[in-house]
Amino acid sequence: MKEKIKLFVAAWSIGLLGGLLFWLLRITNRVKVQGCERRKLDPKSKGLILIHNHPSLWEPALLPFLFFPWYLFSSRFAPFSVPDKNNYYDKWWFSFLRIVCIPMERGNLKGEVRALRQIQEKLGEGKIIILAPEGGRTFKGEEFKVIREGKLDVVKSLPEIDSRGNKAIRRFKPGIGWLASKNNVEILPVWTEAGERVIPNEFSFKLPFPRFWRQARIKIGEPIDLGELPKKEIIELLEDSILKLGAEG
Repeated sequence: MKEKIKLFVAAWSIGLLGGLLFWLLRITNRVKVQGCERRKLDPKSKGLILIHNHPSLWEPALLPFLFFPWYLFSSRFAPFSVPDKNNYYDKWWFSFLRIVCIPMERGNLKGEVRALRQIQEKLGEGKIIILAPEGGRTFKGEEFKVIREGKLDVVKSLPEIDSRGNKAIRRFKPGIGWLASKNNVEILPVWTEAGERVIPNEFSFKLPFPRFWRQARIKIGEPIDLGELPKKEIIELLEDSILKLGAEG
């Protein structure tokens, strides 16, 4: 009951303001969203994991508001994000967001396991989890999966993402395979791009604030029911699903 009250307060304060700003960005075409339907975003009774690629810091700020305005009226539509513990969750300025977050202490095995257990618990309650399985921004990876002219490949350097359908992601962490295999949930793939044009990955003193006049894009795919697939095959399937979604016209 206490959590429901806290989620209600968060929804009608931060969630309301953020949702209205998100709608404004959509109306002014600063954020283009494709495939947004309530049926895809509904956790139903078994929970939902929304997975997305992570090219920048912009998309984690946007994606929770895909569930606006539904979370204003039902706590089951309140999504939980999984930010990095040291860089974000523990900072004083992040305190007002902690109610809807599960911290991931990357590089600390016990901390990562603890976070996965917490995520599993939320999924067991039928909650929504927003997760970037790359484990950090794409450009920081050491191995990537790419799709070029409809063909999938694994490479060691990040190729340029262009308009001809060539897309790339950092290889997913094994945690998503464990979560998906342990929980009978749907996985919702979401492709995001151009967020790095709004919040550049390289800080610049010339223009340190976000370039809100530039457009970012979000494409929502169809929910995936994984059935009884083993963990390794789950990871491959989810990587491919994200890339193919990004490569669609």
